[in-house]
Amino acid sequence: MPQSTSLYEYNTSTTSQTDEYKIKHGSEKVATATVTNLQAGDTFAYDGKIYTYVGGADDSGGHQVGFFAAAKNSSVHFFSFTQQSANATYTLDTSEGSTICFMAGTRIATPTGTVGIEQLSIGDLVLTNDGRTVPVLWIGRQTVSTRFADPLRVLPIRIRAGALGENVPARDLLVSPCHGLLVDDVLVQAGALVNGSSIVRDANVPETFVYYHVELDNQALILAEGVPAETFVDNIDRMGFDNWKEHLELYPEGRSVQELSYPRAASARQVPAAIFNRLATLAQPFEQDVVKAA
Repeated sequence: MPQSTSLYEYNTSTTSQTDEYKIKHGSEKVATATVTNLQAGDTFAYDGKIYTYVGGADDSGGHQVGFFAAAKNSSVHFFSFTQQSANATYTLDTSEGSTICFMAGTRIATPTGTVGIEQLSIGDLVLTNDGRTVPVLWIGRQTVSTRFADPLRVLPIRIRAGALGENVPARDLLVSPCHGLLVDDVLVQAGALVNGSSIVRDANVPETFVYYHVELDNQALILAEGVPAETFVDNIDRMGFDNWKEHLELYPEGRSVQELSYPRAASARQVPAAIFNRLATLAQPFEQDVVKAA
């Protein structure tokens, strides 16, 4: 992104899809801001306010036409370098880097039974989805503060028991939005599965909480509450963990990790219709619970 660029800013409203935003009619403003190579969590000044970058904004064809950002205590705003049509709808690109982790309490399958993610240590053995027994090489910890962070990036996704299949997960599973889960042979990021009933963005968390991640010899699928879930792979994102220095001491030359070869769905529009339809059927009992609660 170029520096000192004139930006068109629009207020937005959400649509029925959790990662879609619709431009509000008559909300356009134009000002100048410095927006060089923004990444999730970066801030910039615009029209007297400080905004936090949320992610790219894609049109219906998957082309990035701008980006989303939010000021403190405000809704998400859409920014573009060119004028856009009022009432147009754009999708948040959730594929940009973010934490891939489990919430404390998540039970991981091991040869001796399930163990809470926060109780695992380097050298412990875990079971993979393909039946292997693999040692843990590192457990990463990342403290998250919801006061300053973008909720779309940090609030955990709650996948209710049975949302993905019979007893899958076995209990409610809470993972970060970008955590990939194997669903019908597609590695789908949890945030792309949110439907408002059986899979939801959970705001009922402490203001400060900790995410945990598991690193193995190569990226693999471990069983978290019975759900095949990816282990960590991104070398750069390791630097965001509280105990990053520990990793440096263990592996001063760094590590090359082979990634999984499954196709990946990073946003709702990339999830195959067959998966959405199957999960929608499983979600029907949860939708009834939502209506009763209302």
